[in-house]
Amino acid sequence: MTGASALVGARYGASVHTAVLIPARDEGPRIGATIAGVRAALPGVVVVVVDGGSRDDTAVTARQAGAVVVPQGGRGYAGALRAGHEHLLGTAVQRVVQLDADGQHPPADAPRLLALLDDRCHLVIGSRQGTASGGPWSRRVGNRALAVLVGRLTGRALHDVTSGYWAFDRRALELFVQELPPDCADANVRVMAVRAGLEPRELAVEMALRDDGRSMHDGLAGVRNFAVSVRRTLQAAGRAPQPGAVTR
Repeated sequence: MTGASALVGARYGASVHTAVLIPARDEGPRIGATIAGVRAALPGVVVVVVDGGSRDDTAVTARQAGAVVVPQGGRGYAGALRAGHEHLLGTAVQRVVQLDADGQHPPADAPRLLALLDDRCHLVIGSRQGTASGGPWSRRVGNRALAVLVGRLTGRALHDVTSGYWAFDRRALELFVQELPPDCADANVRVMAVRAGLEPRELAVEMALRDDGRSMHDGLAGVRNFAVSVRRTLQAAGRAPQPGAVTR
């Protein structure tokens, strides 16, 4: 570990085992409550907020709530995750919970996701499947189509393949830093995980709807995101794993 990574590692310390990663853009009204919920569920955990060029007080509020704020340097949800993953790779963190800042993902369920990580399962995904969670029809239809594609490519019966509520370990973190593209982080991640032997697992989590704003799954943006997801998922299925990326 050298340079900036060494400085990051020193700030966290070798005793830090678990971190929570929250991508956020213009989530000032919600980020404080999200961080508070995380701290209630996982006392003492390190919280990292990736600020995707917010035009409001997201970054200021996150720092006031005790989070480490990492500037994204670009835009886009997958790009925010990449910035956060690269930041965490330079630390001693071994387990990560990832959730959105908009109130959809209940922090209280984070310990349940972490509890399922083991030597065989390196990625646990909070899933709306089997819960009363709703969502716009466009997201439900797109998710169903992508789930069928993932099933055919991997032979795994995964359901909520667009959920961004994850828990993962160091092996998955290394894989994401090496292979996650800057424009897509949903169904393709499931295929990447299976291809690399990480065996993703789903856990039923009831999720809320955004209280305002637009989702990246709505309208023309949703259509574009769906097309990118299909392309990146097919690409993930066709790529060979990076040598040494994941070892059992």
